[in-house]
Amino acid sequence: MFTSEAERVRRIEENRTRGNRVGQPLKWDPTTKRIVGFSHSDPDRSTLDITSSDMEHFGPRRNTPIVTTYAETLKKKIPQGPVVRYPFYRWDGGDAYTEALNDRESGCIPGSLSIDTQDSKQDIASSGMPDDQIRMIAIPDSDPKESATQVKVADRRWRIDGYLKNNDNWNPVELQVIPLKEDLFSRTRGLFETDVLSHLRTLIGGLGSGGAPISLEFAKLGLSQILMDHDRIEVANVVRHVAGLSDVGRYKTKVMAEKIRDKNPYADFETHEVKISKETEGLLRELVRKVDLGICAVDDPDARLIWNRIFVEENKPYIMAATFRRAYGGQVLFVQPGKTLCYQCFRMGLPEAVHDREISSAAQAQRYAYSDRAVAIEPGLSNDIAPISQMVVKLAIQFLLAGKSSTLRSLDEDLTAPWYLWLNRREAGTQYEGLPPLTGGMDGMCILRWYGIPREPDPACPCCGDFVGATAADENIQLIEQDSTAFMTAEVQS
Repeated sequence: MFTSEAERVRRIEENRTRGNRVGQPLKWDPTTKRIVGFSHSDPDRSTLDITSSDMEHFGPRRNTPIVTTYAETLKKKIPQGPVVRYPFYRWDGGDAYTEALNDRESGCIPGSLSIDTQDSKQDIASSGMPDDQIRMIAIPDSDPKESATQVKVADRRWRIDGYLKNNDNWNPVELQVIPLKEDLFSRTRGLFETDVLSHLRTLIGGLGSGGAPISLEFAKLGLSQILMDHDRIEVANVVRHVAGLSDVGRYKTKVMAEKIRDKNPYADFETHEVKISKETEGLLRELVRKVDLGICAVDDPDARLIWNRIFVEENKPYIMAATFRRAYGGQVLFVQPGKTLCYQCFRMGLPEAVHDREISSAAQAQRYAYSDRAVAIEPGLSNDIAPISQMVVKLAIQFLLAGKSSTLRSLDEDLTAPWYLWLNRREAGTQYEGLPPLTGGMDGMCILRWYGIPREPDPACPCCGDFVGATAADENIQLIEQDSTAFMTAEVQS
């Protein structure tokens, strides 16, 4: 309680003075980029560190669309001026716009790039093309500081300004210019330089649920590709394939070509919508001669035999992938002619492993049906197929990086087997149903891991071995030479 009116007035004045001292206005110091206040009691608290993210809490956020374009395209199109077509994809109701690469305009909104060589502050509404939804202006930039919207063409730097049409008005928009080739492979640097693979070429036969992911991974690695498949996307493919419902009816090769371009516009590829058969052997041989490695992901055993024979005859390596029924597991065969067994050897020595295959379509079921009973369609899940596809990619990377600098070199000691086995589960009715559960310990065979299995070539293989000589030796038959060709005599030696 105050003892008098005078005491009460004095206390009010003291509080007012204290409030004036404490309530000094905050000021922005542009040198230190800090907000400066005032504190008698604690000098260290006389400044506030405010970040750009903190500022978002001081007012309503403005939802500004973002437009993305690529420096490489700008460098190509600026010299083409004064106005060039520049289509964009429109996403999420106009929240984001992305440059359509390779001058693709189907499904895109129209845009343009105008070149203002004199920095004349040209009127946005009168520049560009009549149907534009996005307009960009390239202006000579003399600012010595580099910016995120700047691109250098020859010895001249340009600033790129972006505008978006909204109700007949042209409004400035947030624009980002990305150095595409530099950023695209930035996450793989440190493992190996992607450029070391760009001159290598692969041939992929079969672009189903196993082959298509392999092709996408190769695109990420910068590998050139030749794609072969005669099939079109069906609705039943979609739940396991990288394609979507919008791709139904299209050739699988065309779908994958589009996805490769979207992953890596610098990738070199070609497509062939043909079935591997006796009639197309000539084309297959021609393509095999052009590649460094083949990937066989076809499910037709006759096509596999043709593929194997031509690769062996041309002395070219290839990797074959297959899944077991219902994809309870799978296997990968790495064929290197003259060093490992081939697919023909594999069939002769392990017929049960060859015939245990996934039946994922009516056509396959009909092909393998018996005269007295049908064969059930028993496809597997895409996540059960994925480990097999990924193993193929790993083997391919190691083979193609041979002799090149890479931090992946230690895998050279691990991936030496010609045959690899993977088990997704302990499938009933198979030799693996009695395996101990995965939690049963670390010894012995179990599910969800790879097994590298040594397997020697068959000397009597009619494809990669000496079938005539081996058969003659087994049957104790003498060979005679006629016109430099070995023939068996009918006389059995005693």
